[in-house]
Amino acid sequence: MDFLKQETTLVYRPFHRRSLGKLLPALVLIPLAGTAAAQSNVTIYGLMDIATGKYDGTNVKTMGTGATSRLGFRGAEDLGGGLKAIFQLETQINPDDGTQFNATTYFGGRSTVGLEGAFGRVTVGREINPSHYVEAGADPFGQDGLAGGYGARGGISRGNGAPGAIDTVRTNNSINYALTMAGFTLRAQGAMREGTEPTGNRPYAASLIYASGPVQVGVSYINPSRPRDHWAYLSGQYDFGVLRLYGGIGSGTNTAAQAIRNQMVGVNVPVGSGNIRVSYTRTKADDQLIQSRVAVGYYHYLSKRTALYTDVVHDPKAAAFAYTTAKGRTSTGKTIGKTGYGFGLRHYF
Repeated sequence: MDFLKQETTLVYRPFHRRSLGKLLPALVLIPLAGTAAAQSNVTIYGLMDIATGKYDGTNVKTMGTGATSRLGFRGAEDLGGGLKAIFQLETQINPDDGTQFNATTYFGGRSTVGLEGAFGRVTVGREINPSHYVEAGADPFGQDGLAGGYGARGGISRGNGAPGAIDTVRTNNSINYALTMAGFTLRAQGAMREGTEPTGNRPYAASLIYASGPVQVGVSYINPSRPRDHWAYLSGQYDFGVLRLYGGIGSGTNTAAQAIRNQMVGVNVPVGSGNIRVSYTRTKADDQLIQSRVAVGYYHYLSKRTALYTDVVHDPKAAAFAYTTAKGRTSTGKTIGKTGYGFGLRHYF
């Protein structure tokens, strides 16, 4: 549904009888392309998104990235016999000041190398976990920006504080497998546990998504960090033509041993040169309502790659609780900042 995600592909090929002006740039690329330049390609892609506004749960107005801005490189080399060597590197950016989104990790998006063939795709490194694809499938905002439905990951939005989100979008030190066949996409992930955390475990996750015509249905399970935390999610979409309907339900336990339950519904309605997106997210921790969040957004497409947008969210539970690492919540007594909003410009390249 999100047709903005366009990419620009630069394919490096051998050169012959070029002028000196054209020859020099090609010489610079020789160390990157190697002897297999004719069979290799590198794709440069990314997203720049700057928004201004404020999150729900606070009265602080800011400028920053809406959807996470990023610059990526994806490459493939044909090894013959239907086998390819592949890699992907992705760095995340704060476009308002040019700094790294993650101050300690330069390639905080993806950092993988692998092989792809008729058997599917195998990658190792820092990769998106399989559960995220299913959770994003319940959200018309794709879990991006102010209006993203973070409850689908077992947590709540950034402006609300958090009871300890169960799920994370990416996993370090992972081994990943993906296969698409007959409308089904299977993903599986396991990861090494590094460090000295005695209560840690080796993370693992799996998902299965079926997409055909107007229908998409997915189911996932993840055990991300410690033995007692886990998260299962079921999502679905149906495109009626005049609108696309979304829904999801999740259940699990976070690292503070709180039982988390989430339900989400949403809709995406095409209107002229744009669309209207609406979602409702309801999240409970130990049967206590911690989120009841409505999000509404309008996205106006100036082209297939560029959009102006505005989002408004409201949650009467925003900042209502303080969460600790131990099981339990305390009331903050805050009654301000229940509404958030943002105005932004988003460009894919």
